[in-house]
Formats: sequence, C-alpha cells, structure tokens
Amino acid sequence: MKIEVKKLSPRLIDDYLDFFENHAFSDGSEFAGCYCVWYHWTEELENQRAQSNEDEKASFKKHLAVKLIQEGTLNGYLAYSKGKVIGWCNADHKQHYDRLDPKNAPELWLTQDGNQKVLSIVCYLVKPEMRGKGVATELLKAVCKDAQERGFDYIEAYPGTNDDGTPHYHGNFSMYEKQGFYPVQQTQEGAIVRKNVKEK
Repeated sequence: MKIEVKKLSPRLIDDYLDFFENHAFSDGSEFAGCYCVWYHWTEELENQRAQSNEDEKASFKKHLAVKLIQEGTLNGYLAYSKGKVIGWCNADHKQHYDRLDPKNAPELWLTQDGNQKVLSIVCYLVKPEMRGKGVATELLKAVCKDAQERGFDYIEAYPGTNDDGTPHYHGNFSMYEKQGFYPVQQTQEGAIVRKNVKEK
C-alpha cells in the first residue's frame, strides 16, 4: 500500500474534516467528534462551550479546529492512500500545546526543556480498517524528517509501556524504539521517549 504524508495546512481543512467526520471513528469510538483539539483546550474554551446553545455546542469543536488550523495553531500530518485520508498525527512545538504547559503537566517537563526546541507528538488516529498496516509508522517517519529540517533538537512522545500502547492514541513504545527513540522519564501513564534530531 502506497502512503503519502502531507503536512496539515489551511488548504487541507476539507480533507481533515472529512476524515474526522466520516472515517476516523467508523468503529464507534468514544472519541468521535474530538477534531483533535483536546491538547489546545483551555478553561476559557470550556466556559465558552458551556454558555453556547445546543446547536453551537454540537459544532463547537469543529469550528474551533477550523479556526486553529487557519491560525497555524493546530498542526500535524495527514496520511493519504489513493487520494483519501487514512491517518493523522498531531505534532507541534511542545510549548504550543496548552495541555502541555508546565503548570498543567509538570511531569512531562525535564530540567533542560527551557533551552531545547522540542517537537511533541500528542496523538495518532488511523482509519479502523487501515490499522496494523504501518500507517502510524509512516506518519512518524515524516514527523522525524520534518523536525530535522525545521531545526528541532528533539522529538518527544508519550507512549504507554505496553506493547499495544496505553493510551493507544499516543502510539506504542515498540514503534518509537524502531525509529531510534529512547526513554528519558517514566510517568504514571507510561513514558516520555525522545529522539535527537539535531544535526551534529
């Protein structure tokens, strides 16, 4: 199966929305309707959504995703096969995620982070019938290549320590190991793994 990976941009918004609305959760997953905005979610957004009417609440995350993509705040990579999106990886500068702010997730910050340019991988999503076919691995390879070209010091991810990855949307530990990642810290949910991509 030939897989093409494209970096998310405003011109791919329609592809992004189609994937989340019609393909990503065709197995009835509990995460349906997330539009992958969780790591950008704040108390202010929660309050705005709570004060919306029912119609606005139903489409709140969709409209937020579109806004964040247009602003360049929601970033990542789309995997395509035969012209259709089959997978997604949410990856960006670590400091761009509200949920990864040191005040919200102090356990995910190492002492040297303030002096390092770190790209964080926070989510993978693969179309149910395409899982187990190497889609996430191809996304990870694209992330690694792009991170090096953009001058990052490290790529960081948060897999569970079980073979199947816990929670699954972070990717599994063995996939990262095969791409040269190494553990740097244990957390309650699993581990922090990193790959040095800075040119020496």
